[in-house]
Amino acid sequence: MRRTVPWSKRPVLLVLLAALFLNACGGLDAGSLGDVGGPNPTPQLTLEQAEQVAQTFLKAWTDADYPSMYTLISPNSREVYSEEAFVQDYQETALQLTLISLETAITSSLRQGTTAAIQYDVRFQTELFGVIEDLGRTMRLIETPEGWRVAWSRMDIFDGLAEGARLIRQQTLPSRGNIYDRNGKVLADQNGRAIGIYLVQQDMASVDECINLLSRVLRREVASLQRTFSQYLPETRFLVAEIDPETYQIEEANLRQYCDVGDDPYDTTIRNTRRYFGELAPHVVGYVGQIQPEQLAEYERKGYPRDALIGQTGVEKAFESYLAGKPGGQLVILSPEGVTLRKIAEAPPEPGQSVYLTIDRDLQAAVQNAFVEAYNYASGTWGPTSPGGAAVVMDIKTGEVLAAVSYPWFDPSLFNPDSLLQDRAQRISDLEISWRTPLLNRVTLGKYPPGSTFKIISTAAGLDSGVYTANTGYTCTGRWYGQTYGDGLPYRTDWLPTGHGYVNFSHALTYSCNSYYWQLGVNLYNHDPQILSKYAYKMGLGVATGQDVLPEETGQIPNEELIFRLEARQWSISDILNLVIGQGPIQVTPLQMVRMTAAIANGGKMLKPLFVSKVQLVGEEPVYVAEPTVLAELDFDPEVFELIRKGMCDVTLDPNGTARYIFEEWYKFQGTEVIVCGKTGTAQTGGATTKPQAWFVAFAPQDDPEIAVVVTVENSCEGSEVAAPIVRRLIEDYYGMPHSEWPPLWISGCVPLGE
Repeated sequence: MRRTVPWSKRPVLLVLLAALFLNACGGLDAGSLGDVGGPNPTPQLTLEQAEQVAQTFLKAWTDADYPSMYTLISPNSREVYSEEAFVQDYQETALQLTLISLETAITSSLRQGTTAAIQYDVRFQTELFGVIEDLGRTMRLIETPEGWRVAWSRMDIFDGLAEGARLIRQQTLPSRGNIYDRNGKVLADQNGRAIGIYLVQQDMASVDECINLLSRVLRREVASLQRTFSQYLPETRFLVAEIDPETYQIEEANLRQYCDVGDDPYDTTIRNTRRYFGELAPHVVGYVGQIQPEQLAEYERKGYPRDALIGQTGVEKAFESYLAGKPGGQLVILSPEGVTLRKIAEAPPEPGQSVYLTIDRDLQAAVQNAFVEAYNYASGTWGPTSPGGAAVVMDIKTGEVLAAVSYPWFDPSLFNPDSLLQDRAQRISDLEISWRTPLLNRVTLGKYPPGSTFKIISTAAGLDSGVYTANTGYTCTGRWYGQTYGDGLPYRTDWLPTGHGYVNFSHALTYSCNSYYWQLGVNLYNHDPQILSKYAYKMGLGVATGQDVLPEETGQIPNEELIFRLEARQWSISDILNLVIGQGPIQVTPLQMVRMTAAIANGGKMLKPLFVSKVQLVGEEPVYVAEPTVLAELDFDPEVFELIRKGMCDVTLDPNGTARYIFEEWYKFQGTEVIVCGKTGTAQTGGATTKPQAWFVAFAPQDDPEIAVVVTVENSCEGSEVAAPIVRRLIEDYYGMPHSEWPPLWISGCVPLGE
């Protein structure tokens, strides 16, 4: 095909032809040609160069490099639009689009004199609207002294986005999903109602009786309620709490009788809100709150309005994408008068899905009640010195967490800005600075020395390694001398000054004989100095549990590397002598301990702890179903499990078992249909004046175990004195037994009776 030379290039060609002719005739030298058209003639811009500029501009857009885009617009456009305004327009567009990424493709180009028209397509990948295709766009470029530049206006963002027009995302928010327990009982209700309870102390027959009632109804310590009441004058009406209608209906008569609630129309208020049932499992359920400044950019990209409430902790946060659903709406261009000029995209809202937990609401309530009762009952002894505690109940066959209590807890509705409490901000501040750390989820984040409960791991290491057998005996005395083995102490003292006499391995676990385990530590050290650390990791301590719903700590197991890092010295036999009885710089979480206990009970299956069972819309198929998962198996000989289980069962059955005195009368009261098998633990947490960490880890029943239970109480008394009675109460609630009495020693004062 014949190519026509543009008119704009013909004068240059004529000059060149004339020059060649004259040069052939000797009329011009090589240098004289440069004078034609001036000393520095401007090179002719090509269409290919225009395409390259357009491509660079579009590439910068895909990279969100708006300042680079600005350098490629024409001088005239830069006079009209400042760089700040230009960048802000593109950033706001990305925000309204809920932009994730974009792709561009040039489809054709055409030159028209000193301008070029570039045809291209754009595909926006957005969070809210999916893929938005905007095809057949035209970008115009003009020749400038800088080269080709984009003759830019706001219409280059979207056609129709003229000056004064606005790109707006008109949203429709779906209803947030609910959170239920394993049986479909509500724990967080989006369409719930809250009943505010207002009190006037001078109208009550007895303030103390009202406080005692509220302690039970609200699951709060008497001392905490007394502090609240003391903040108000006798004649002052104040909001003490908000409760759910179900609880109010049950307790209405008692509230009238003891707190004078209900006779005055101002005694209660009712409002609609996202209601958390009974403050149950707040560390697991979590709460919703306002989007924080550091979260704003992330959630605006997802299509959330700035005033939206989002899950901030717990399941509310971990399953936010399911619970919140997906906002719907339209992306439109509005004129300055508010008239829709163009609808770019539309998406229907997707309703929030409900999340079903593995938690049993009734059991969770019972465990929380047990802690409140325990701290109230021990208010004259260990209660005031103990910051808190934790309890976990796990199904040993599935890993499902049936109850998870971190004490003290908090009211999750405080973090919802619609709360009626006038001192809401102060209450949140008090929670954040409290010495009892109520916001801390002790189940997964509490790190504690395990004390003698670690002897379960020591027993497994001794037997599985072949260092000891079940019949390996030792005479336990009140003192153990280890300097001949390299111990740095002249002697170590057993918790029982008289010693336990001659014992085999099973009895050593039952009686918690320290001397036996120190001697075991020597032999384990000679076999492999790091063997105990290895078995601790193998049995799930010092490592992640595998659950991914709640934040968790892994704790730490002392080993050669840790000791060098903490104390700049070498691992020694003294370290293993501490570790073998669960002391030293060892830290474990209650969730790790209950998982380990479940593995002992089920024959070695290290299960993934489950907090969520399924996610679904009511009446539809679940979109997520959790399955029991065995993350590892303890390949011990069956006899190892049998010996450990026997030693644990004898803790409550053997006359010399460390928890026998707690369970002897209990078995008489409840019968022996349910035998509790456990291990006590008392861990040093500070100096001689600091009260210890109390532990009791257990499984039940003896013959066909169903559940593993762990209770730990900070800065209280011996594990047998404090933790074991609480486990006893949990077993009663799980099996529907009548409640036994709390130990009288909680009133008179704990007496060290052993682990």
